[in-house]
Amino acid sequence: DDGDQSEDDEDTATVVPAQSDLSIVKGVVNATSVLPANIGDVLTFELIVTNDGPNNATGVAIEDIVPSGYTNISAIDNGGSATSNIINWNGLSITNGTSLTLTYQVTVGAPTGTVGEYQNVAQVTASDQFDPDSSVNNDDGDQDEDD
Repeated sequence: DDGDQSEDDEDTATVVPAQSDLSIVKGVVNATSVLPANIGDVLTFELIVTNDGPNNATGVAIEDIVPSGYTNISAIDNGGSATSNIINWNGLSITNGTSLTLTYQVTVGAPTGTVGEYQNVAQVTASDQFDPDSSVNNDDGDQDEDD
């Protein structure tokens, strides 16, 4: 084998890993009518997970760690489930060029003075495809990646 594959007794195969560029935008539904929030208000958080491709995203998992300033996690959609204060969505599929919206509700609790008690962070924790501009499940608190 001299590397040029000019003979019929040699050949090559090139595999290109699938890519799906996932990103999350998070907010409160109807934020202008409820923010600033009062103690006892029920807020609906919305996560919009977008796949900018070029391939479909499968095996997508999202984790949302609900901070201590919120209680009564409820109305989790799209098959998500909560264990203590962590909401997980698993086995999601997002077609190239589309978005998936995930929502849930919480009740605003009284402040305790704990740092970050109302800072709600979500991240992509798994995907079957490579993400060219971020790494899954590596949140270090600085939100420097779009996932």
